[in-house]
Amino acid sequence: MKTIALIVVVISVVIIGCQALGNSQSQTDLISQESNVEYNGKYHYHYELSDGSKATQDGVLKTVDAQHDGESIHGKYSFVGEDGKTYVVSYTADENGFQAVGDHLPTPPPTPEWIERSLEYQRLHPYHPPEQKH
Repeated sequence: MKTIALIVVVISVVIIGCQALGNSQSQTDLISQESNVEYNGKYHYHYELSDGSKATQDGVLKTVDAQHDGESIHGKYSFVGEDGKTYVVSYTADENGFQAVGDHLPTPPPTPEWIERSLEYQRLHPYHPPEQKH
């Protein structure tokens, strides 16, 4: 259910982005569009606009574990920014959440060594609470 909501959010963001780009220009035309949905839940869509915007997404239904089914989605979209550069975002959405990758997206700083040592120590020496006597 979370994945379906995520799909709706991603598609909404793309549509709103296209509308915003369309409002800033006099006319944006659809160059190409394809869409395919199969009976087993697998799907594909792609579109390209005259302003340079493109989007592609593929999804499949999958079994996450014995009690849960889910979806796995892979996609990519690109657009031309106000600075004239083309920005590309590739993403995956599955049981691990939404993960976007793009050269222009911020990345976290490296984990300090002392934190890595602390995490390793905790992994090797897990906490075992003392047994309580009644």
